[in-house]
Amino acid sequence: MKAIFDIDFVVSWVDGKDPDWREKRAKFQRNPVPENRYRDYGLLKNWFERVWKYAPWVNNVFLVTDNQAPIWALSDDRITIVNHTDFIPDDYLPTFNSSVIEMFLWNIKGLVEHFVYFNDDMFLTNQVLPTDFFDKKGCPVLTGSLNSISPTDDVSKNMFQNMILVNRLFDKKSLLNNPVKYLNVRYSFSNNVRTILNLPYTKWMGFYEDHLAYPNLKSWFIKLNETNPNVFNQMGKHKFRHPEDYTIWLLKNMYL
Repeated sequence: MKAIFDIDFVVSWVDGKDPDWREKRAKFQRNPVPENRYRDYGLLKNWFERVWKYAPWVNNVFLVTDNQAPIWALSDDRITIVNHTDFIPDDYLPTFNSSVIEMFLWNIKGLVEHFVYFNDDMFLTNQVLPTDFFDKKGCPVLTGSLNSISPTDDVSKNMFQNMILVNRLFDKKSLLNNPVKYLNVRYSFSNNVRTILNLPYTKWMGFYEDHLAYPNLKSWFIKLNETNPNVFNQMGKHKFRHPEDYTIWLLKNMYL
């Protein structure tokens, strides 16, 4: 099945064992960072093989790295290699912050409006269709289920940052304009229960976030940059993950 419109895939990857990259990181690192955050399991080639097998309709596939692309990827004309210097402003480089990398993906040259973002630990395991990611109108297929943020780690702090901005810009009463986005028979039972439990709160308490490949619209990022450039400026200064970072989930939270 061919998509009605072009859909690109983007995957980010880092080789944490690369001595040159490790030396560069050491120049900026002030506090210990868990090594598993940069671990490569040697499965990147398998990731691409699954894309060719299970999503043959994909338009372009971009591999985002810090000048670390494997030789086999460089020689495969189906793969477009994108280095950080190609799309992240020089003022924010080098960066070892995955949130910064993700929030600037919209700057990738040649990236189409509809794209799906993968971490390198998100694998296709069966045939997927364009409609698994975008509906026929071009809207991303995502859950709008509500959830209360549990303050357990830095990721939850980042999600809290997202909600500060969402609450500043969007009145929760807007939920009533299209409740099917948040409460839907196609969502899981547990997600609908979470949403119901969060309905009484007058402010947005959070959204349920899956660790899955996320469909995005490039125009979401462009709009956010035009209306709230401080989001990108604030994050860009953080070479490593920071409690005051926003996450790529912010886009769907705001514009879904």
